[in-house]
Amino acid sequence: MPLQSPSARPRLTTLVTVGVSATVLLTVLSLLILVDHFAIAYARNEAQQRLQQLSWQMRDSLNNVVRKATGDVQLLTELPQVRAATSPAEVRQILESLQKTFPDYAWIGLTDADGKVFAATQGVLEGVDVSARDWFKDGRDKIYAGDFHPATLLGKKLPVSSDPWRFVDAAGPLLDPAGNYRGVLCVHMSWGWARRMVHTILAPADHQYSADIFVVRGDGTVMLGPPGTEETKLSSDSLKLAQGGASGSLKETWADDRSYLTGYARSGDPDDPATLTWSILVRQPEVLALAGARALERQILMLGAILGVALALAAAVVARRMTRPLNALSHAIEQRQAASADNPVLPVLPPIPGSDNYHEVQVLSRALAALLRDEQHHLDALRGLNEKLESTVAERTREIARKALQLERALAQEQSTQQLLQERAAELRAILDNAHDAFIALDPGGVVREWNLQAERLLGWKRNEVIGQPMAAMMLPPLLRRAYERDMRLLADRASAAAAVMSRRIELTLHNRAGQELPVEVSLAYVPRSSGHLFIAFLHDISERKSLFASMEEMALKDTLTGLPNRRALMQALPDALQRANRTRQSCAVFFLDLDRFKQINDRHGHDEGDELLRQFAQRVRAAVRKTDTVGRLAGDEFIVIIEMLHNDEAAQEAADNLLQILREPFVLKTTSMTLSASIGIAIHHPDDPQDTEALLSRADRAMYRHKQQSALQRARR
Repeated sequence: MPLQSPSARPRLTTLVTVGVSATVLLTVLSLLILVDHFAIAYARNEAQQRLQQLSWQMRDSLNNVVRKATGDVQLLTELPQVRAATSPAEVRQILESLQKTFPDYAWIGLTDADGKVFAATQGVLEGVDVSARDWFKDGRDKIYAGDFHPATLLGKKLPVSSDPWRFVDAAGPLLDPAGNYRGVLCVHMSWGWARRMVHTILAPADHQYSADIFVVRGDGTVMLGPPGTEETKLSSDSLKLAQGGASGSLKETWADDRSYLTGYARSGDPDDPATLTWSILVRQPEVLALAGARALERQILMLGAILGVALALAAAVVARRMTRPLNALSHAIEQRQAASADNPVLPVLPPIPGSDNYHEVQVLSRALAALLRDEQHHLDALRGLNEKLESTVAERTREIARKALQLERALAQEQSTQQLLQERAAELRAILDNAHDAFIALDPGGVVREWNLQAERLLGWKRNEVIGQPMAAMMLPPLLRRAYERDMRLLADRASAAAAVMSRRIELTLHNRAGQELPVEVSLAYVPRSSGHLFIAFLHDISERKSLFASMEEMALKDTLTGLPNRRALMQALPDALQRANRTRQSCAVFFLDLDRFKQINDRHGHDEGDELLRQFAQRVRAAVRKTDTVGRLAGDEFIVIIEMLHNDEAAQEAADNLLQILREPFVLKTTSMTLSASIGIAIHHPDDPQDTEALLSRADRAMYRHKQQSALQRARR
């Protein structure tokens, strides 16, 4: 058989070099395909979920603000001071107090039943007829929230602003104490709170992802958006979905012919007039959303090219060095075969240059002749083994394929689970960092393990300053630390005690970083874990609520006309006075005062003069008794005086005579002056008498009426 030329087939060096280069090239191309298929899809999905979450956060924030405004309107309409107010000044004081607490309320006003403004903050629009306003029409019979609208009449009265005044209204009906319709109370909320909300909540996302936020009214008008888009009409697929009540994210092309990823949601409830249905859109250019994945593709391509060139050069050098003895061996074999082509047995080969340095070539050259002689013998055996091997390989191949499929499914499930856990962890971190309440996680020893941004703002410590530190030493007053440590041990040891505490809210007073006391409402949760458990606490600042409740409690115990304690305050003060009388073993007297002929005076001179007479009467009674005694207005022209520390019953009569003498002095009113008398009923409580406040007041009331009848008989005899 003629031999082929050595150059007819490629050399081993060339094959190794080409094989390594092809392997690197295929690997790089495979990575690019995987990145394009999975990384791009993953990046798009992550961006859409992020934009959807931002739209939800904006929706929840808008709902909370509108809900708070309608709640404040309902609270104001239920205040007794507002329902029974007779002068604009009384109502204006309460409205301005609420406006100071919430500056976004640009105007708060109360109308009469016909739509004329009765009282308003700073007196703005008082006396103006607003019966044509939507908030007055819709707020007469229910709590109503008015949509975004420009300022017309009110904008001229408010301070000049760089942006035109825009408002959102909240209104509700006001009923008098008898349940009759009296008017409508309205809150005009400035649109500036929405812009601050975007800056505080969504500005980080805008800075990092170049996201745009749109708040769109039901007719498609942009109320809040990037510069140049406000007060314009908007139409997109995401807006239609949001207006239909759906929430989610999608890819769409906007009017500027650019492709965006858009998250959408809708606020409010169309069936609830106390809410506002707005569409919230959060968009991001698709190019920016996928920029990271595209950069990864370029880096992989560049790295693959560099790696391919380096490996190809290294493979060429190594292959040339390794195949040099083999090339010499093959050249010697070819020469021997050419010399004895008819000899079936290959003669002994001469020593190969370089085989001394290459043990394998030396062994190969010595064994080649023996292998050729045994080739036929082994070929027959090889055929049998080959048949058996093919059967075994086929069986093993099927088993490997089955195992590979199972492994692939398990890996896919694990990857999906890992991805879901990462997403949930990111969602939980975002929720905790943007929560309105402070979040603290503690281990069984009371050491802080987690601390969100609201906790930093509320208490003053940064997260890296408190992690790993005991909470009691930093925030609890010294008197509460031992009780706190005892309760923590009890909760850690007894699951039933932990469940009882977790089911309710607890009010505590903590110390912030500046050492100031801070009242908070705490909600606890018990989280069992494989390596122990955690206590999770949500802290809500209730300092403003405490202050408001204290102010309302003080107003509830004071008579608005005279400034004296009212009936409720007297009913609380009288039992205390009786207890003090029993402790000190001294008597206590109750005076029941009633002005004679007050109704005739009130009818003749008018209610204003009657109110002025009652105020002067209250001041004169208050000045006529000791500072330790209590003077209060029971109702109308009836007053109660509680005289304590009496040595005998005559002292009570002496104090009553002195009071009657002072009350007979003329009262100087705005239009007239008059002299009148008062009837006093005296009931004395001795230290050993039963503590029955109702019986004591009844005795004083009956004594007052006897005194009034006697005075009437004396005047008739004269």
